[in-house]
Formats: sequence, C-alpha cells, structure tokens
Amino acid sequence: MQLNQEGRARLQAHLQNVLRNPCAVCGSAQWQVEDTMFELREFAGGAVATQGSVKPVVTATCNGCGHILFMSPLTTGIVQVNQQPAAATEPAAIEETAETIQ
Repeated sequence: MQLNQEGRARLQAHLQNVLRNPCAVCGSAQWQVEDTMFELREFAGGAVATQGSVKPVVTATCNGCGHILFMSPLTTGIVQVNQQPAAATEPAAIEETAETIQ
C-alpha cells in the first residue's frame, strides 16, 4: 500500500529521529526508504498463513550492505487501527484494520 503525501511526511519526520545512527552491520550512513507499507506475516511452514498475526511494516534499506530495518507504521503514527472486533471464524485482514491517515 502506497503512503499518501501526509503519510510520507510523517514517515520522513520519524526517520529524521531514528536514522541518525549509521547501519549497525556495516557502518554506512546511507539509507534507502520506501514509501510503501508491507505485510509481515507469521511463518506457516512455507504455506500462506490463513491465521495468525499480520503486521504492517515500513522499511529502510542500508545502501552499503542491504541490511533492512522494519518499522511499525502504527507506532510512528502513519496509520491508525480501527478497533472493530473481527469475527471469531475469520482472521482479520490488515486491509480491514488499518487505514492511512489523511
């Protein structure tokens, strides 16, 4: 899911505080930031998980070694979670529980 203009601005503001330090793996200070949110799913032995946790993440990749940092867009305030109870028989999809702040 692409971030809207306000979401990108919130992400950039958050990253100015977080990415001040060099990469913990190689020491480079050059980061590539994506303006897309991804899903991090619970491992299901190679199959697609139909139950379990799904976490939205934004990423920053070190240009020196490829180390990837995952950050929660929920913690950074980029997305809000609607607190609606999911049906007991259906796992909640991230598209139903998260929206981009506009």
